[in-house]
Amino acid sequence: MATQRMIPSMVVDMLMQTNIKEVKLFSASDNVMEAFGGTGIGLVITMPNSSIDIMMVLEVFAEFWINNNIGKFNNSVNFRYVYIGTQPLSRRFFNQSFANCTEVLERTQKALSKNFGHVKATISHYTDVLIPVQKPSEAEFKDELKPVMARQCQFLKKNDAPIGVDIFPLLAVNDLFNYDTEFAFFENNSTSVFQDGNKTYSNVFEVMYDQYDAALEKLGCPNMTIVVGEIGWPTDGIPEGNVVNAKRFHQGLAKCIASNKGTPRRPGPIDAYIHNLADENANNKLAGTFMRHWGIYKFDGQPKFNIDFEGDGRDNTMVSAIGITHMPKRWCIYNNLTTNASGSYPSHDLNALFSNACRIGDCTATEPGGSCSNLSYPQRISYGFNMGFQGLSQKVLNSTCDYDGYGKIVSEDPSTESCVFPVEILAAEIPNFTGTVQKSPAYALRPLSRSIIPIVQFLFIFFNLMCTW
Repeated sequence: MATQRMIPSMVVDMLMQTNIKEVKLFSASDNVMEAFGGTGIGLVITMPNSSIDIMMVLEVFAEFWINNNIGKFNNSVNFRYVYIGTQPLSRRFFNQSFANCTEVLERTQKALSKNFGHVKATISHYTDVLIPVQKPSEAEFKDELKPVMARQCQFLKKNDAPIGVDIFPLLAVNDLFNYDTEFAFFENNSTSVFQDGNKTYSNVFEVMYDQYDAALEKLGCPNMTIVVGEIGWPTDGIPEGNVVNAKRFHQGLAKCIASNKGTPRRPGPIDAYIHNLADENANNKLAGTFMRHWGIYKFDGQPKFNIDFEGDGRDNTMVSAIGITHMPKRWCIYNNLTTNASGSYPSHDLNALFSNACRIGDCTATEPGGSCSNLSYPQRISYGFNMGFQGLSQKVLNSTCDYDGYGKIVSEDPSTESCVFPVEILAAEIPNFTGTVQKSPAYALRPLSRSIIPIVQFLFIFFNLMCTW
């Protein structure tokens, strides 16, 4: 979910230049899927959580959704999977659990089997479906979820479809390993390394993957094909969430995936979707402000850091989006007007104006631990004013920088060494098949492997990719 939206054709061009072979969409949008037509890129689409309960009203709704999101493009787009929801049983990221996801999974597969038998329905869960333990051998699903998970894994196994697990290593070490950030990386430098029987665990990714595998086995689903539905590292909004650590994590992950080493319980290739392509400045903050800062790209298609997707350890330059146009280089800032002779700031008025501006734009970078948390009070107010101004596309005629007389437009960049004051990008808008404007479509990808690596099964998540709507 984002207010900045790159044009889909530009994004697809960027992905093709990066030799991406598979993409996952988290919001099915006509103009986005049209951009993938004829590219040969494998496409995975996601049924949003908001649609899950709707699908339970009438069974025919699932067939209607499939026909509108796959049937219209099946001749030109290489569809692979349909994911039911995004972490539908998690209570970490949403204020409700979508308990009907199992029935919708079954209905969707039934609808797919009628006309699109090559496409499979599947589902992915965050690791909070497991009881909180450290050793994989002790892992189980939470008691109230065991019947649901057993039904899902048996159904997927019967239909020869994978099951997904979403792993966020920084959150996992904070929850289970006493904030030992080093255990989230792959260099084996942590003091949290431990033995579980005859197996040694040197990072939290191996732990969480094998916990999920062990829990599935205890439900009667051993050796299930497990896809890592989401994995990534936030670059803001949480301690240790920064660009340096994100680059280190993704480089280690790429090397791990390319090695085909697997985990202590499950040696061999692993499919993993990186979460995500670009930041989502309108995403919900229920779990924390870091939820808006998972992107490996900035909102304007510029990479935050370089990643060697082939896992060779080289500092390869990431491909940037071509053709992105920014709005004029102008910013809205606080004009430093005061209301009394002492020169004190009108904090009550300014704080209210700041809050209102941040309802339009994303100001999470100014919160504790964020990249803009060290701003002075006037700079912080300016940051909020600018985010609101950019969020409303710099509409000067509508006084979007007035802020009751406290705002002014400037042409000199107010950014600091650690805090960027962004400028909005230009983007077009087109309606989807329902006639409503589309917001925040999303993607996932698989890069082309070199011949020396048989198949680097490495997928990239472009969660709410900020495309045109």
